[in-house]
Amino acid sequence: MTARETSLRWFVIASFGFAAWRVLTAGTYLAFGPPIVSNYWLTEVFFRLSKGFLGGLFWPISFALDGWRDPVGWFFYPW
Repeated sequence: MTARETSLRWFVIASFGFAAWRVLTAGTYLAFGPPIVSNYWLTEVFFRLSKGFLGGLFWPISFALDGWRDPVGWFFYPW
């Protein structure tokens, strides 16, 4: 296995790991955080989970846009 294949494999593993972690923290926030008082609560749930998943999956872009301002908040989304 070449170095390129190895680095791509680790990048994909890290991306799915970040995505799983952020979906887990978003789900925890939705379950134990403040209640959703909007009339569109299902939209709010979908938004939180999709932003957590996509922000973890495309973590280099997400971290460059949001993570530099608050890296701990980015890692423990949406807390």
